[in-house]
Amino acid sequence: MKTQSSESIAAQWFRASEATGDFMGIRYGYMTSQSEEGSDEGSNEVEWSFVSHCKCDGIGGFVRLLREHGAELKTLPSTRNPCRGTLGPLWKLWRKKAPDQDQEYADRRDWMPEDHAECSPSPQVAWHLFTEEETKAIQQKCREEKVSVNSFLLKHLDQAIRPDIQKPQAAILWMIPVNLRGDINHDDDTANHVSYIEPWIAADDSPRDIQRQIRHRLLRGEHRAVYFLLGLGRFLSHKTKVKLIIKGRNNPTGNIGAFSNLGVWDSEKAIDTTNAWFFCPPVVKGQLLGAGCVTFQNRLSLTIQAHPALQNQPKIATTWMKRILASISAL
Repeated sequence: MKTQSSESIAAQWFRASEATGDFMGIRYGYMTSQSEEGSDEGSNEVEWSFVSHCKCDGIGGFVRLLREHGAELKTLPSTRNPCRGTLGPLWKLWRKKAPDQDQEYADRRDWMPEDHAECSPSPQVAWHLFTEEETKAIQQKCREEKVSVNSFLLKHLDQAIRPDIQKPQAAILWMIPVNLRGDINHDDDTANHVSYIEPWIAADDSPRDIQRQIRHRLLRGEHRAVYFLLGLGRFLSHKTKVKLIIKGRNNPTGNIGAFSNLGVWDSEKAIDTTNAWFFCPPVVKGQLLGAGCVTFQNRLSLTIQAHPALQNQPKIATTWMKRILASISAL
C-alpha cells in the first residue's frame, strides 16, 4: 500500500507523545578506532546523536546516518512478516487469549520507587560492542537452539531487569517494534514504517518459548491490527491524541520496556568505514527502559538506557548491562 501523506500516522502519534514532555529522539552512536576487544561504557568514546522518531523509525534513522557518512543504500529491509487484510488481524487481536489467572503479572508500578522528571536525553546509558568472534559465537548458539538473536537477547535482558522490579517472578510485558516496509510504503523510505507487538514474558520462559510467542503474535497479524488502530488517529485532532497519550502513560498495565533489533548490516564490509554503530529506542513516561541492538560489519552492539525518572538508581543501566554480559558469558 502506497501512502502519499506528508507525515505518517505513526509520526503524528510520536508528535503527540512529544507534546506531553517525552523526548522522542532515537539514540544512535558511532565509535571509530575500534579495538579487537569487546567494549563497554567504560572504554573508548562513543559519539552520540539523536534522530527524531517523528521523522524516522529505527531503521530509517540508521539509514539516514549511514548515508550522511557516505554509504550508498538504495534498498531498505522489507518486513519478514507480511500481513494482508485488516479484519482478520483485528478480530484475532480482540480475541487474543486471556491472561493465565495463575500467573502473576508485572505492571508499570512495579519499578522500584521512581522520581518524577522531565524526559530528556537520558544520562543513564550503557553499551557493549562484541568482537567478531563473540558475535559469531552468539549467532552459532542461537542456531543450535533454533532461536533468533532477538529472542536470545530479549531473554537475557528480561532476566537482567527482574531484580529491580517489585515482583521479580511476575510476567513482564515488553514492546517489540515491527518493520512494515513492503506492507506499507511512504515516499520517504526512512519515514516511520513501523508497528509493534507486545509479548508477555514469564520468568522461566526459555528463548525458544519467547520465540514461539513472538512468532505466534506475528502470524496472527497483531502488528497489522495495531497499525490499523493507530491509523484511526488520522480522524483525531492533535489535542485529542495528546490526551490519549497521557491516559495511556498513566495506565499501569502497559508495557514497561522496549527492545528493538535493527538486524544485520553490511556483513560483506562493502561500506568503507572503521566505525562501529550503536542504537537504542527512546524511553518515555511509563516505559522507563529502552534497549536496542544492531549487527554492523559482523559486530553486534547492545545499548540500554533508563528513563531519567529512575534517577534514584543512577547506575541502573550499567547494572543491567553487566548482568546481561555475565549471563551470556556463563553459557
